[in-house]
Amino acid sequence: MRILAFSDLHGDGFLGVAGLVAAHRPDWIVLCGDLLPDFTNLRPHLRLGAQQRFWHRHRGLFLRDGAVTTYVVGNHEVEGFRDAALGAVPELAGGIVRVEGIPGDAGPFSFARGWPAAALKDELEAQLRAHPEPSVYVSHAPPYGSLDQTRSGRNLGHRPLFEHLMSRGWPPALVLCGHVHQSFGMERQGDTTIVNMATGYAALDWDGVQASLVGMGRLSQGGSFYDAPPLDPPVEG
Repeated sequence: MRILAFSDLHGDGFLGVAGLVAAHRPDWIVLCGDLLPDFTNLRPHLRLGAQQRFWHRHRGLFLRDGAVTTYVVGNHEVEGFRDAALGAVPELAGGIVRVEGIPGDAGPFSFARGWPAAALKDELEAQLRAHPEPSVYVSHAPPYGSLDQTRSGRNLGHRPLFEHLMSRGWPPALVLCGHVHQSFGMERQGDTTIVNMATGYAALDWDGVQASLVGMGRLSQGGSFYDAPPLDPPVEG
C-alpha cells in the first residue's frame, strides 16, 4: 500500500499537494490535522465558517480516484469542523485507529484545543475496543517521547498512546502523526515506525509489517501560520 500523509500545513504549502498526489499515486491519503488556517484576523464566531469555506475550496487537492482519504482533526481545527465524507479508512489486517485527542495545553490560543488526560485515555480505549491490536495508528499528536520534542526540550506527546504501544512491546505497526513542528522526521521504536510529517508530507510503502520511506519534505513555513491567507471577506451579521 502506498500512503501519502500530510499534517500541520496551516493553510500554507497547498501548491505542492497536487504534484505529490500525481507523482506518488497513493492508495491512501492521510490528513493528520491542522491543515487549515486559524483566521486570527476574524472574530471568533466567524472562524469556523472561514475554515469550512477554505476547506471546501481546496479539499479536491487531497482526493484521488481509487484512493481513500482520511481526515483526523488537529487542535487548530475550530470546534465543530468536520468533513464527514473523509471519515473512512481502508481495510487492513488488525485495523486502523484514529486518535484526535490533543495532550494538555495546546497553546496560547483559545481555539487551540487541549484535552485532559482522562479524555485522551477514554478516546484511545474506545478505539481499541474495536481494534485491540491495530496495524496503523493515525493521530494528530505523536506518542509521548517519540518525535514530540519542542525546541525548548518539552515533550508534547500522547501518553496513553505511548503506554499502549509499550504494553504491546512496540509491535510491527505504523504511527502517522504531526503536531510538533520541530520534531519532523521518522524513527523506529522496536518494530513500530513513527512518522511525524508536521508542516509537510511523507510518502511510504506499507506492507502491514514494515514501512519503507519513499519521500518526505516540508511544504509549509510552519512559523507564520496564524495569519490567514486571502479569503473572501465574511459577512458579519
